[in-house]
Amino acid sequence: MSNLSSASSSTPTSPSLASPLSTLNDSVRSIFDEGHERAAGKFVALRQLVLDGLDRPVQFDANGQAIGAGQVGWDACELVAGTVMVLASPCDRLENLRALRFASKILGERPTVRIVSTVPSADIGAHFSVAKKAAIDGRVGQLTVLGVNLVDVGMLERRQAGEDPKYTSFEHTFVLGIGREGFRMWSAWGKGYESRLDDLAEPEGARLRSWDEAKEFLKNFKILTSAKGTWSEEINKAYDTLFNVDMFYICNRVDDPFPPVVPNYKAWVRIFDIEDVKTASLGKLKRYKLGPRLKKSCEERAAHSVVTNGIFHGDI
Repeated sequence: MSNLSSASSSTPTSPSLASPLSTLNDSVRSIFDEGHERAAGKFVALRQLVLDGLDRPVQFDANGQAIGAGQVGWDACELVAGTVMVLASPCDRLENLRALRFASKILGERPTVRIVSTVPSADIGAHFSVAKKAAIDGRVGQLTVLGVNLVDVGMLERRQAGEDPKYTSFEHTFVLGIGREGFRMWSAWGKGYESRLDDLAEPEGARLRSWDEAKEFLKNFKILTSAKGTWSEEINKAYDTLFNVDMFYICNRVDDPFPPVVPNYKAWVRIFDIEDVKTASLGKLKRYKLGPRLKKSCEERAAHSVVTNGIFHGDI
């Protein structure tokens, strides 16, 4: 198991050829290379192939909207994580579904109180060290993608007990990509906060980070997983540093404040590893055909969307 303080360079390297990590980032960015309307179409194509096994052109109505897309929640962390994980997973529908189920609130097997009380929380530092070793050892560095779900145990307990949880949850799902040149993170954070998948498509959105930054990242994440009691200044600072979300601010701002953070703070973590990601797996979006605009009215499009849009709003 590699130590993050090893003698490897602390700054990101710039490989002469496109690395798997940069190729994955380019694949995520390519979702928006024809604009938001076409991005929704690519998303529908990705969804229908994974969920339904359908490899067919996505159709667009007379207004240029992808039929069946509805309103895409680009700011939902589950949607962002699920998209990146499906892109990174092998070209196998069952593997794609496994990745999707991990990230999805609707499709996934979500943790229960029994699970978080009996299964140890995953150690992100251990997973990261294994991934870094695979990345920097050998002639060809491997890319590992980690889907990470930070679970709000207090909120989970309240929901499972049937209580109306009038609190803001800190639960979050995000993705790390660890390659030879460093690591990247894909993370979005809910409505009302400026953190979206299309932001991550910008050049500095999911920027390349150094191994020194990795040590700082893991240090702050350990604060979140080891803390107990109530949401504190230390927890808030670590969370804000990691995800660029200041919970104290959004829960106390004058305009449209969020409810307070759940009072009994306890975190639990689960991780989905996608090891040795192959560059060939990262071109999934290139195969999807986007059809021409159809001469359908808005009413016809809306009726179609009601039928086909069962799992889309804020979730993949």
